Order: sequence, then structure tokens, then C-alpha cells
Amino acid sequence: SIRIEHHPLKGYICIATVDIPLGTLIERCPTIKFDAGIMKELYELNEGRTVLHDYNFNRPGTSFKGFSYFAMGYGGIYSHSKNSNARWILSVIPNDKERSTLDVRATKNIKCGEEITVKYVLAANESDLWFDVVEDTVE
Repeated sequence: SIRIEHHPLKGYICIATVDIPLGTLIERCPTIKFDAGIMKELYELNEGRTVLHDYNFNRPGTSFKGFSYFAMGYGGIYSHSKNSNARWILSVIPNDKERSTLDVRATKNIKCGEEITVKYVLAANESDLWFDVVEDTVE
């Protein structure tokens, strides 16, 4: 129900190949959990962000603390939009605190051919983002 396309400004994006109703689980991405301090060390070694910093996930308010996660599947490809039509939720697998999934769920009805987007930051302040926001979609 998803295809990947290349967008000239955003890079890879996720496109719905069927209509996706509000509340639908679009994807359950397995994750790789690791100590968040690794990303801090990488940041310091490179004197700034690396491409890996664009693809790791943290629980809100835990940047460089606790644990970070890399999502498998399409988890790292969903583009940001302040008017997103989906959201991701980092969920611990019951009875296994070492494994988590990144669940992507529709927050609006998504039409076939529409880009699936998520909001990268929970705060309304997009100044926390490390890139310029591009708000167009592929129709």
C-alpha cells in the first residue's frame, strides 16, 4: 500500500498506493535500539550532524540521553509536514523491553497517490528542525 518515489527537493518520499482510512496502521517498523550517547559522540567527532542523525528516533525530550532507535522498513523515509496525515509512535514490544517498533498510523484519510507525511517534532516550534521544510506533495 506504499511506493517510494524520488522528489527533487525532499529525496525519497512515501506515496499511498490505495486509499488509507483514518486510524489505519500503515506500517509497523522493527527498530534497532542503541545507546543515545553514540549519536552524541558521532556528532562531536564530526563537529556536527552526519547523515545518520537524520534517521534516528528518540522518545520526546530524550535527545542524546537514554536510547535511540533506527527504524527498519520505510520508517526513515516518511517526510516531515506540519500538516501531516500520519504519525509515528515508538512502542515497546510487550514482555521484551529490548525490542520496539515504530508504528506509522493515519491521522487523516489519505487518498491513493497522496504523499504520506509525519510531523518530526511534537512541539509547534519548527525551529527545532535541522532542514528547510518543503510543503508540496506529489498528486
